Amino acid sequence: MLERPDPADATVPHGLSKTVATALPGLWYCLHLPAALSDLVDVDAWMLKAAQSLRLDHNILLVPIDCFDEVLLGYHLQHHHPVVAICPDELLDEARQRASSLGFVLPTTPYSELCDATLTAQWDAMHEHFIPDLPALTGEVSLTRRLDLAALTLPHRRLARQMGWPTAELAVQDGTSVSGVLAQVLNGQTRLAAVARLEREGASHSEAGRRYPQTVREEAARLRVPVALGLPGVAPAYARNAYDAELRRRTGTQPAVDPDDTWSVTLHERPDHMVERAAVEFAVTHQAVASSGLGLMLPTVPPEAFVILAELERHFLTTHSSAAVRRLLTRLNDAAQPLWSKEVMVAIQRASYLTVFSDFPLGLLTMPGDSAPLCARLPVTYRPLDPLTRTVQQQVVAPPGLSLNHTIKVLVAECIPVSDPVGRISRGGWSLARETAAPQASNLTIIQDETLTLQALQQSVAEHRPDILVISAHGTMIGNMAALVIGDTPHLDLGLTRMPPVVMLSACHVAPRGSGAVAITDLLLREGALAVLGTQVPVEVTRNAILMGRFLVYLAEEIANPGQFATILEVWHHVQTSNAVHDILDGSPSLKAWASSVTISGHSVIAEFKSNRASGRLRPPHVYEDTEYVLGEIADEQGQGDRVRNWFRRPGYVPESLFYVFAGRPDRIYLSSLEQQVEQAHPGR
Repeated sequence: MLERPDPADATVPHGLSKTVATALPGLWYCLHLPAALSDLVDVDAWMLKAAQSLRLDHNILLVPIDCFDEVLLGYHLQHHHPVVAICPDELLDEARQRASSLGFVLPTTPYSELCDATLTAQWDAMHEHFIPDLPALTGEVSLTRRLDLAALTLPHRRLARQMGWPTAELAVQDGTSVSGVLAQVLNGQTRLAAVARLEREGASHSEAGRRYPQTVREEAARLRVPVALGLPGVAPAYARNAYDAELRRRTGTQPAVDPDDTWSVTLHERPDHMVERAAVEFAVTHQAVASSGLGLMLPTVPPEAFVILAELERHFLTTHSSAAVRRLLTRLNDAAQPLWSKEVMVAIQRASYLTVFSDFPLGLLTMPGDSAPLCARLPVTYRPLDPLTRTVQQQVVAPPGLSLNHTIKVLVAECIPVSDPVGRISRGGWSLARETAAPQASNLTIIQDETLTLQALQQSVAEHRPDILVISAHGTMIGNMAALVIGDTPHLDLGLTRMPPVVMLSACHVAPRGSGAVAITDLLLREGALAVLGTQVPVEVTRNAILMGRFLVYLAEEIANPGQFATILEVWHHVQTSNAVHDILDGSPSLKAWASSVTISGHSVIAEFKSNRASGRLRPPHVYEDTEYVLGEIADEQGQGDRVRNWFRRPGYVPESLFYVFAGRPDRIYLSSLEQQVEQAHPGR
């Protein structure tokens, strides 16, 4: 698992197995087939809009021919109806026999028959087999030509077919720019939102016709859709360690758009960089189709951005200054400027949340026009790219959404000995968090357990079966691997028999990105965790405990009084962003003391800020700037404005809350049941 990829067996630099690469033509073809029976019939617009939060993934099994049997696929065959097998031509006879014995509905299809005619015939055959009594959805279906734009065009074409719009592929031709394609896609999303809203409000046909133009304008102003981004690139430090100089020369940067990047049944035979591109684009498009949203490819991360990021992460390993952190963040933003195309910024401005396929923390960058990093603007979740084989495998095996709409059991595994001062502070912090949460969150159970060995951790998880596992431990680097220290032993593999869906690593620098380290955060996803929260840099133990505790309290409050947050990703974003005031006031002893001082209203500064002053005044893209402004107002009323503003700069503060990475699928962990979600979206609500 941790060996260097062999260029003879895998592509360079992201490490896509050349055996898995042969499946790419078939995987791309599958994205053009129905993902659910609702794709085959006319569906109300409100249901299409609701599908953006329900995320109906294509269920694709990517298996070697030797594993294509009932013994190994039994679980999947019990829970899903096998429809069609697609394979390279040389495997057709064997695949056909195996598919027939497993009860596949449609004939096995070889690569040589993958074309528009086959696609149309298979849509018709699926409708006839599964729901022949319902009218079939009309409209042309055809294969995507431009892979570099597929994450934009394919979800739109599927939506257009449902809405009765023209379904021909949007193309960059005859002077049409990528911006023009994106504008058409966003226009389609706006029209969908407008029709869905009119349906939910129960408007009659005549009333809907009269209100439609104004509704479109209103929905255009507030449109938000899920956005997936593909951001390739590996850290130079990793490349130097993994590849010789000749191989490194072959791993140049790639543009966001490449007109030569087109679909064919032989796309896996292209040069490595084009094969990897097709694999990343597949993952992004799969995500965009599943969420009925949109996706974009970005150019390769500039190597200099990784170098500066590594310098920033190293800076936190010693006593760090806020001024140095600000300078490094500015340099990082400057190095990453090529990533901010007009199309990317427009898409982000319309995004409800971002799924970023990358090993680079895009959320740490500040988008032009903002003053706070991107992860403050909106929720961001990451899917690691290295190794790319694992990315493709995990993307196609989409786990079902998980609902935490019940009493949440949290296990805090204390892995630091009490003799360690950090261990004592951690236990005290979590005890305080448990006491604080108890009266507010009766549906939240926090269990603290001493787990000073890996075996003790395994036994504790097996005994308590938590929904959320918090591992309080030290993080450490072993060569270029970021591990957890349990007791006094570093570990990269926890070997849990039942992996909790959510793992929160209350530990330092367990998700570094600048050096391309193999990180425990990413490895836990491979072990079965649905979502893993980790830190990029060392964090202060008390502040970390407060941040984690606030997350759990908000989580429990949402379950008790639903309506504000749909997923744990949204809860985390709210907690992370609203923690800006704590980042600022914990920046120095002077600011800490001032935070407890009494204002003219008789409240402490922090209480006055939270209770009376901040509501509705903090813009996420400018949350630190706006928080400083509001705190400055309070200081002015005390006659201390200049002094406090000076403390903001000298000694200053570090936006520590933003140096966290939420990886995996936290967007798939809901805080209400599927029935509640459908009911909320239903007309009349």
